[in-house]
Amino acid sequence: MNHIFPKRNLCLIGGGHSHVRVIKQLGMHPIASVKMTLISNDRLTAYSGMLPGLIAGHYTFNDCHIDIGRLCQWAGIQFIRSAVQQIDPLTKKIFCHAHTPLSYDLLSLNIGSQPALNDISGALVYGHPVKPIKQFLLNWHRWLDSVQSSNRTQHIVIIGGGAAGIEILLAMQYKFRSLAPTRAMFTLVCADQTILHSHNNRVQEFFKHHLQIKGITTICGKHVTSIDEHQLILNDHTQLSYDFCAWAIHAGAQHWPADSGLQCDNQGFIMIDQYLRSISHPSIFATGDCAAFTPTPLPKAGVYAVRQGSVLANNIVATLKNRPLLAFKPQKHFLSLLTTGHRQAVASRGPLFASGKWVWLWKDYIDRAFIERFNPKRPINKSCLD
Repeated sequence: MNHIFPKRNLCLIGGGHSHVRVIKQLGMHPIASVKMTLISNDRLTAYSGMLPGLIAGHYTFNDCHIDIGRLCQWAGIQFIRSAVQQIDPLTKKIFCHAHTPLSYDLLSLNIGSQPALNDISGALVYGHPVKPIKQFLLNWHRWLDSVQSSNRTQHIVIIGGGAAGIEILLAMQYKFRSLAPTRAMFTLVCADQTILHSHNNRVQEFFKHHLQIKGITTICGKHVTSIDEHQLILNDHTQLSYDFCAWAIHAGAQHWPADSGLQCDNQGFIMIDQYLRSISHPSIFATGDCAAFTPTPLPKAGVYAVRQGSVLANNIVATLKNRPLLAFKPQKHFLSLLTTGHRQAVASRGPLFASGKWVWLWKDYIDRAFIERFNPKRPINKSCLD
């Protein structure tokens, strides 16, 4: 007598770097007894490491984006385009803005982060957060189009002295060279006493000198307390007028995981164990910027989401097949390749430093290979939903 067992539902929320690895792996090695669904509010997911190059004009839009809708079709996975409102971990339901509630047996979250703006007066209304990337690019290009014929010097202010803020600032300045007669001046505001505080001294000194050569004003040791339509106020009451302002400050969490009852840290990030599982709900995994790795604090860096992807895929399969899980073991130091606006870059890892065009070519090769790996060219499974 044949027994027909109902399929179990594996749901992935978010199209981040960890989840594209899961989709690729399960597409290559599907599990017959599992129905898999990806929920994302966008069909295309940007590779954040290529954003500065896209802003500068070194890349096209397609160069920097993974078509996760097509990837899901290739893998035989249902794709639902919707934002998630909340989940109910008790009934194992997912509530979406544009879809009927979904049930899950196993769930994974890879929903990223956004700049933490709640404590800055006016910041939720004025200025442009660099994440979500899609919205930032839309705002940036609309503003560029509006000022291209202007003879007035534009003032662009970037808030945040980490790698993202500096790379985006230099990319914007590079782009302005092609926009004659439009002119611009640039200011970087960094709350820390030095830029790139998590990098070694040689990297810091290189970029301090590079910003100075480029004529960029750097304000360190001060933070923004409020913003209105045309002006920023710093904590020492300094006033800065601006025409375009970008937020690249430390990461903030989305509110719905904590509101849904998942145990989160004080900043709202989902607390996970060494196996990448929620410490309060072991049927839920979380990776990347949305997660707080409880064995040891990790910086919010895309490299961790990428490296967690293979462990996540293994542990999802292991859970479904009742096998032992693998622990994620983060590296103490990881390689960062930071762009300088033009086609040159800096390599930073622990105390190591290198710079030059060859570093940019190396980064370009790595980034293009990553995108290529997840934009499949094999025939699409037409039976999957978009």
